[in-house]
Amino acid sequence: MTTARSNRRGVALLGALWLVAMIASVSAQFAVSVRERRALGLVAADGARDHAVLTGALATLQAQLETELRVSPRLVRGASLLIDPWRDLDARFADGLVVGDVPVSVRALDLGTVRNVNLASELELQLLIAAVLRDAQVARALAQAILDWRDADTLPRALGGEAEAYAAAGLLVMPSNAYVQSIDDLRHVIGMTPERLEALRPYLTTIGTVSRVNLNAAPEPVLRTLPGMTEALLAQILALRAGGRRIESVPALVAASGAAPRGSAASDGVTRRLTELTTLEARDVLVELSVRDPFPGPPARLTAVLQRVDDGSVRVVERRW
Repeated sequence: MTTARSNRRGVALLGALWLVAMIASVSAQFAVSVRERRALGLVAADGARDHAVLTGALATLQAQLETELRVSPRLVRGASLLIDPWRDLDARFADGLVVGDVPVSVRALDLGTVRNVNLASELELQLLIAAVLRDAQVARALAQAILDWRDADTLPRALGGEAEAYAAAGLLVMPSNAYVQSIDDLRHVIGMTPERLEALRPYLTTIGTVSRVNLNAAPEPVLRTLPGMTEALLAQILALRAGGRRIESVPALVAASGAAPRGSAASDGVTRRLTELTTLEARDVLVELSVRDPFPGPPARLTAVLQRVDDGSVRVVERRW
C-alpha cells in the first residue's frame, strides 16, 4: 500500500516537473519570438524611415537645382560668356544634405561626362576603350564582348563571345543577354580584368536614357567617341578648357579648330553631327543618395536622374532603390 502510494507520488512529481519544463520551454520560445518580431519591426521601421529620408532628400535636391536654374545669371557681367548653373555639382554637395536630423550623402555626376554602356554603339565603346587602355586590339575585343553580353541573341561576334565561349574559358557566369545593370557586372565579360574595369569605370554608366556629351566637361576618352572628332578639334576643346574658357557654340568651335574649311560641306557636316550629339552644359545629372548613419546592415540608397527642362523646371526621369 505504502509502495503504491509512493509510486503515485513519484509519478505526480515527474508530471509536475515535466509540466514546469514545458512551461519554461514555451516561455523561452515565446520570448525568442517576441524578440525576433521586435527586431523585425525595428528593421521595418528603420527601412521606412530611410525610405522617407531619401525621398525627402531627392525632393530637396530637385528643388535646389530648380532654384539655381531660375535665379542663376545666364551671363557673366558685361560679357557674353555663358555659365552653367549645374557645374561642379559633386563638389558643391560634398557635405551632403540633412533631412530632419538625418545626414544624407550625395554624389552627383553629369551624365554628359560618361557613356552609357547599354546605349553606346560598338564603335563608340571601341573608341573609348582604346583611348583608356591604349590597346586597339583589346578595345575591339572588349567592345564586341560587351555587345554580345547585352544583346538578346546568342550569336557571337568575331571577337566577342556567347555562352559556349565562356564555358570553354572556364568562366562560371554566362552572358546575361540583357542590359547591364551595374558597371560591376562587366567584370564577368570575357576578356575583362579587374585592372581594365577599374580603368574604364570613371567613363561608363548604366543609368540614363540620354547620350549627349557635354563638350565643356566630358573627359578626353568620352570626347573621342563623338563622330567627326578629329585631333585638331579635340585639341581645340581641351585648349579652351585648360585656359578657363567655355565653349559657347559648336559652329564657332569647329571654325576655330580648322578641322574643316569654313563653310564647306565637311564643316557643315561636322557641325551638324556635333550639335545633335552634344550639349554645352549639364542637362542630365545622376544623383546617388545614401543615409550616413545606417543601423546594422547596408545603408539605404536611392539613385535617380534629374533632367533640366527648357522651361526652367527639373524633373525626375528615373529612380532606383
